[in-house]
Amino acid sequence: MQAPLVKWGLDVHRAPPPVQASLEPIIRFFSYHDAHPVALTMVLMEKFGADWFEWEANTLRSEIIKTFRATSISEHNWQKIQAVRTLVSTVGFWVEWHIFEKIIQALNNNVPRFDISQRCTMSQLISGVDIANIVRKESYGDDIARYVAACALDEAIIYLPPPIDFAQELVSEPSYRCKVCGTIAKDDMDGRCDYCTGRFQDEHPLNMKPAEGIPKDAGTDLVKFLVRDPGSTKARFEEAQSKGIESLALKDDVAEDVQTAKLMVAYNYMRDRQQQLVDQLEELSSWVTH
Repeated sequence: MQAPLVKWGLDVHRAPPPVQASLEPIIRFFSYHDAHPVALTMVLMEKFGADWFEWEANTLRSEIIKTFRATSISEHNWQKIQAVRTLVSTVGFWVEWHIFEKIIQALNNNVPRFDISQRCTMSQLISGVDIANIVRKESYGDDIARYVAACALDEAIIYLPPPIDFAQELVSEPSYRCKVCGTIAKDDMDGRCDYCTGRFQDEHPLNMKPAEGIPKDAGTDLVKFLVRDPGSTKARFEEAQSKGIESLALKDDVAEDVQTAKLMVAYNYMRDRQQQLVDQLEELSSWVTH
């Protein structure tokens, strides 16, 4: 009989005899570096309930080894487990960019480094946020949206598909041009011209409100626009999703096509990770549901 984890890339014939002899995938699961974070979570929930979220790290590690007769816990899997614990027990992932970055790295099968910044790729962002949303659904704060937008712009991508569309406005940068005074600025207040309303000219400029005595219609004659309009890239990406990227004659000198190619790589990676979870839960179903 074929060993359960062979299709995941694990050569069990090189494993110790007790592992080779076992037909229980759970024994090898924690040492398999590409275990899905949600699959790991479900296995731990099956055996420990919710208690393990509050255990000390050393306690959790020893309990996994003992309870599952695991030969080892790979560093990649240990980081995923710690990432999930952080997602469940704190809100840091949704409000602090440096926490967000490290958890995204861990969920994408990388070992986080806390001495340097590890800028996330589009593939890592889309898949990592998708996985995090399975564990816990929360609104993403401005700090995270700015981080995601910066990563996207660093790759010259101006359209952000779900699940990272929460940062789209920061990438698009809604702006205006005042027809009266000619001011060009971000449209991030109340949709009125900052100069014509004297927003920063009274004695309390930090209140962000128009100066006292300014007419209510002052600063409203505006032309609004997006610094980076994602419309054409969005349309091209959705065409690639519906027809298949192979059917499109993408050109490397057309911005929308280049962005679409990058986004499809990221989108397909997310889908691969989703299928990976399905496959691993299927493999483990006889143990998880016993």
